[in-house]
Amino acid sequence: MKAKKVKILIFAILFLSMSRSVLAESAHVLVEQGNSLYSEGSFNKAIEKYDKALIDQPQVLEPKFNKANSFYKLDDFSEAINLYRQVAAESKDMKLVAKSKYNLGNCYFEQGSKQKDSDLQKALEDLQNSIVNWRQVLEIEPDNQNAAKNIEVARLVIKDIIDQINKQKQEQEKQAQQQQQMQEKIKELLEKQKSLSQQSQQTQDQFDKQQIDRQQASQDYQKQSQEQSQLQNDTEQTAQELQQQQDPNNPSSSQMQEAAKELEQASENQKNAQRQLDNSDGSAAKQLQDKAAAHLEKALEKLSEGNNQQQQQQDGNNQNQQDEQNQNEDQNQSGQDQNQQKQDEAAPNATAQEILDKEQRDKQQRQMLQRAPYQKVDKDW
Repeated sequence: MKAKKVKILIFAILFLSMSRSVLAESAHVLVEQGNSLYSEGSFNKAIEKYDKALIDQPQVLEPKFNKANSFYKLDDFSEAINLYRQVAAESKDMKLVAKSKYNLGNCYFEQGSKQKDSDLQKALEDLQNSIVNWRQVLEIEPDNQNAAKNIEVARLVIKDIIDQINKQKQEQEKQAQQQQQMQEKIKELLEKQKSLSQQSQQTQDQFDKQQIDRQQASQDYQKQSQEQSQLQNDTEQTAQELQQQQDPNNPSSSQMQEAAKELEQASENQKNAQRQLDNSDGSAAKQLQDKAAAHLEKALEKLSEGNNQQQQQQDGNNQNQQDEQNQNEDQNQSGQDQNQQKQDEAAPNATAQEILDKEQRDKQQRQMLQRAPYQKVDKDW
């Protein structure tokens, strides 16, 4: 009886060993198939093979690493970053950890390079992350020349981005100063308009109470008409200046545009008020002058809103830039030779300079809605 149990146990052990062997062989075959598809540029199909291999042997990290490479090729950097992180955290093979960290740096670098034209702050953050990962590679492999050179290339790109951010900051400060000056000018226009409205009302009241005769009232209205004409010209000129200052990149551009429209409406009411003053109709002139003053107040409100919005964005950018510059200072190291061998396509283990070259080519081709086909690369596993 005992012998029978021993035989069953031995059989079970042999069965499990054979099952594991079959699974391992199956996973190996799937990885090889995935690698072939990867080399052909069929990255989505390669991912399917790697997924199947991971179902058979989820503890094996090579399919996950190659899957990350495939997502990298598909420009799905967020998914690639997630997978590379998993491999680096789970692997006990320091060579594989170093390769994962290296490719993590490449992901962040390429992602940041693509952000340079749209979001400098995001680009700066990604490039800083790339340096962090490449420095971790050097902690594992001090002689890794590609990682060392990549850090130097990234530092140069970061310097260029910081220069652009500083230039934007100076431009924003200039725009903020111009808008502040514009606000002061509109305040002055508003005060003059309210004063003229009071004068028109006063002249009309004096005439109605027979405190002045028609001739005197007419003379007062003519004087007010001349002042109203000058004020109308100043308002029209201010509206034109405000339109010229508009910049699509300015966060307060829409408020400036609305303020300019309010000034134009104020100018139109001022022009009509002048005509009523020429006709010695103080009551009608005052109604139009009050409307002009209301539009000037709205223009002032719009500019104030725009200034507040621009200041908030500038304060946020300044804080982000300071944080990132501090991080960059901590990561600086001595410069190294930046001359690198260039290839036709940036593979997952490409250098930073190759990624930059690739991004430049892709940028030129985006206008034609085309993308250069990937060259075949040697598989990593």
